[in-house]
Amino acid sequence: MFRKHKIRISPASPIALIALFVALGGVSYAAVGTIGTSDLENGVVTKKKLHANAVVPSKIRAGAVNGLKLSANAVNTEKIVDEAVTGAKVNESTLGTVPDAANLAGKQPQAFESKGFGGTGNSGAVALSTNTTTQVKTLALPAGTYLVIARGGLNNNGAAESSAGQTCTVAAGTVSQTIGFGALGANAKAGDREEFDAFVIATLDSPGSATLSCQTSTSWEGGNITNPTLAAVSLQP
Repeated sequence: MFRKHKIRISPASPIALIALFVALGGVSYAAVGTIGTSDLENGVVTKKKLHANAVVPSKIRAGAVNGLKLSANAVNTEKIVDEAVTGAKVNESTLGTVPDAANLAGKQPQAFESKGFGGTGNSGAVALSTNTTTQVKTLALPAGTYLVIARGGLNNNGAAESSAGQTCTVAAGTVSQTIGFGALGANAKAGDREEFDAFVIATLDSPGSATLSCQTSTSWEGGNITNPTLAAVSLQP
């Protein structure tokens, strides 16, 4: 005949079981929480182990990705933000020579420089005789294209008023401009002097000159050109 035995659970038993559960669970949790980069072998985490878009810019340490970490041709023009590459980022020694930079359009760089040429020849007042052509200023020029400027004043020294018909011409190469004058008052009277300006743009295929000349008529008693100026500025081709 079997006898039933009554199992008695002491008050300490539930506490022991709870402690065992916590201990087992706590060890497991601690093990998970203490895994760092030093616990991983090199090469364990591969691209296949990473979720798509798992590595975002905020996960990358500043300066961690340098040129050594990039594969060849990984960064192309599509990957570069507009205006991201400035002059300060370019190594000038890596740039080649711009085509035709040393000999622009068949011309040396010096051909594109603008140069000024001052007048030579007569200075001050230049006398003009009756019914003659007088070369007032001459300016030697090398081959090139120029803006030639002439200026001065026609002064009547005659005792009587001079009639119209006096002219002054600025010329260079095959181009010229002529200024005609009206009647001038008698010497020391009102209107006895008239200022003028003239210019031409001319191309000289070979060295040549620019000139300022004035012609008088038979009615001209006498006078001069005061403060004559002749200058030229080279123009870029």
